Amino acid sequence: MLRVSDETRERVLRIGREEFGGASAEETVRRLVAEHWQATAIAAVHRYHDVDPQGWTNYLAEADELAEADELAEADAPISDEWSGREG
Repeated sequence: MLRVSDETRERVLRIGREEFGGASAEETVRRLVAEHWQATAIAAVHRYHDVDPQGWTNYLAEADELAEADELAEADAPISDEWSGREG
């Protein structure tokens, strides 16, 4: 059991109603935790790109090589550097 204040409980229930189509408190917390994990992973990729541009370039080159070697590569989305036009 997770003990939270009444205010926090109401906020979670409101998010479940408004953002997740009436999801239960448990489902809402699960989704929020998953969103947090995704945001953390995306931030780590941004940091890697910003801190080690050469490593990022090498990563993209290796990903392209692996995609080309894959028999189903033509069905996969192409690997691209979406940050190339990003202002930093």
